[in-house]
Amino acid sequence: MFILIVLFNKGSPISLKESYCGPCLKNWICFRNNCYQFSNESKNWYQSQDSCMLQNSSLLKICNRVEQVYIRFLQIKSYHWMGLVQIPTNGSWQWEDGSILLPDQLTMFEMQNGTCAVYGSSFKGYTENRLTPNTYICMQRNL
Repeated sequence: MFILIVLFNKGSPISLKESYCGPCLKNWICFRNNCYQFSNESKNWYQSQDSCMLQNSSLLKICNRVEQVYIRFLQIKSYHWMGLVQIPTNGSWQWEDGSILLPDQLTMFEMQNGTCAVYGSSFKGYTENRLTPNTYICMQRNL
């Protein structure tokens, strides 16, 4: 929690240079045991997933409250693909790793007839068509 206090006291979003740490590649943001890369290019969900996989990572998964607060702190202004897809048989949401979306991880809003999700801000996910171009967030867990 000390890291968050220091970052909040800076009063402005962190830069990639200030947040670099050992286990992450250059131009990735490090927080706890995770590395994050915020893409500036727009791709559909499949292309975004492929881009992350080529970098030995996956699309964003929000696992706990601390990660939620950190991602929120980054002041995301646009929609970014994350690794969350809707299961057609029952309508529930599942992360790329097969785990089910828990109620305290993210609040989902249905915006259009989509089966994937983009991260908006403030712990909110929005449904989106998989073929719609969006920027994306790659995440690599360093356990």
